Amino acid sequence: MAYLTQPDYVTYVCSCSQLKPITSLYFCRHCLQIRCGFCICHEVDSHYCANCLENMPSSEARLKKNRCSSCFDCPSCFHTLSTRATLAQQRQSQEAAAAGDTKVENKASKKMYYLSCFNCRWTSRDVGIPDQPVGGWPERTHPHAARLAALLEHCRAISQLEKQDRLEKERKKFTIRGKYITLTDKTGLTGAMARSLAGMPAEGAPAAGFPPSVAEEEVEGLPEDFYTKEVDLKQITSMPQRLASPEWQPVLVSRLQPLPRALSVKRSQRCRQCDHNLTKPEYNPGSIKFKIELLALYHVPEVKIISCDPLKPGGTGSLLLKLCNPTPHELALRLLPHDYGTEVEECAEEEEGDEKEPKPKKEVSKRPALPSYSHLSPLDVSLSLAQRDDAAEYDDDAQAAQPQHEIVMWRKSNKMALRLNVSLSEDAPADRCAVAFTLEYSYRNTLPPSAAAPRQPQDHTLRTTVLLDLGKLTV
Repeated sequence: MAYLTQPDYVTYVCSCSQLKPITSLYFCRHCLQIRCGFCICHEVDSHYCANCLENMPSSEARLKKNRCSSCFDCPSCFHTLSTRATLAQQRQSQEAAAAGDTKVENKASKKMYYLSCFNCRWTSRDVGIPDQPVGGWPERTHPHAARLAALLEHCRAISQLEKQDRLEKERKKFTIRGKYITLTDKTGLTGAMARSLAGMPAEGAPAAGFPPSVAEEEVEGLPEDFYTKEVDLKQITSMPQRLASPEWQPVLVSRLQPLPRALSVKRSQRCRQCDHNLTKPEYNPGSIKFKIELLALYHVPEVKIISCDPLKPGGTGSLLLKLCNPTPHELALRLLPHDYGTEVEECAEEEEGDEKEPKPKKEVSKRPALPSYSHLSPLDVSLSLAQRDDAAEYDDDAQAAQPQHEIVMWRKSNKMALRLNVSLSEDAPADRCAVAFTLEYSYRNTLPPSAAAPRQPQDHTLRTTVLLDLGKLTV
C-alpha cells in the first residue's frame, strides 16, 4: 500500500499535453497516438448492482433513480446491509373441523426479515422499522414528491421549447432560396406554427397555469431550549450521513433509514479523433475481462528508475533506468533530446508549405513546459529490446545476456538496464529536479484484417516524451 501513495516518478506526455503515468494512458492502434482520460470519450455500456450482480437496462435504471431495489447500504457507516431472518409469533385464525363455524386461535411461527450491519451493528429495528416478510421493503414517499415532479416536468417543457426555437433559427439561417427539401421549407409553416395558428398549445410547452414558488418572509422559529439544551453528539447525525439522503437529511440518529445501494456502470472508452474503441468490457456484470483493452502499458515501452546519484546544481550524476518491452515483437529504441519531436514537426510543416499543392496540416498540440536546466547523455543511441516472453519470468536458471553497448548494464529477456549521466545547470531549482527525453521506438500494427481491406502487419516509428522526477537536490 505504500507504493500506491508514492508520487509518479515517471510520466509520459499525452497527445493533449497532459503528464500521466503509463498505467493511466491508452494507446489507439488506428491513429497511433497515446491518449489519456481527458482526450477520450466515456460511454456507459450497462448498469448493474455490485452486490447482487443484477444487470438492468438504462431505461429501467433511470426509473429507479440508479438505485437497486433489493440491496441497501448502512446509513451509519455506509457498508452493505445484510438480511437477517428471525421467527416471529403471530396469531392466526383457523376453522376447526369439529367445531363448525367456531374459530380457534392458536400461535404459529412465521419467518420475518430485518436488515443488519456487520460493521457497526446498526439494525433496522433501532429506528423502529418493523420486520418484513419475503415481499420486500416498502419505499418511503416524500411529502413534496408531487411538487418536485411538477417542477421537473415544467423545466423539461421549457428546455424543449427553447430547443425548438433554436433549431428554427438555425433552419432559417441555412435555408437556400429556391431549393426546398420539404413542403414546410417552401411554405414556411412548421408544426409549431400550425399549432399556434389553430389555438393549440405548442408540443412540450409549459403549462400556463403553473403555480410559481413563493418565498415566505416568516419562517418557523427555533425552540425555546435550543441554546440551553445539552447536546448529545451520539444522537446527532454527521454531515456525510445527512448528505447521503438529500431528500430527507435526518438530524437525529433515530431517523436514519436504509439507503438503497447505488448502481455501478460498465463503461467503454472511445478515441475522440478516430472514433474507435479503446476499452470495451464484457456485458456480464460478473466478468472482469475486456473485449477490447488498448492500454499503453501493453504497447509502449515502460521506463522505470532504478537509482540516481545525489545531484547538486551545476553537477553531474549517474542515473540507472530500466526499460521493458511489453509487445510480442522486437523493438528498436533510440533516446533523443526532448525537443527533438518539435523540431521534426516544424521541418515537416515547412516542406509541406513549399509544395504546389499543400496538404492539410496536422494539429500540433502544445507541449508542456519541460525542464531545460537538465540534460541526459549520451543520447541518440540505437538499441534493440527483445520481445516479451512470459515463460522467461519464471526461469531462475536463465542468465543475463551480454550487453552490446557501453551504456547497457545488463539484459534479461525483454528488459534491460541503462546507465546515463545527468548534468544540471547552475540555475536548477532545489525543491524538485526533473529531466526529460524523447523515446523513439518501433511499433508493429497488428490490426485484425477484414474482408474488404485485408491488412498486413505494418511497422511504424513512434515517439513519446518521458519526464523523470529525480527528487530534491542536495546542498
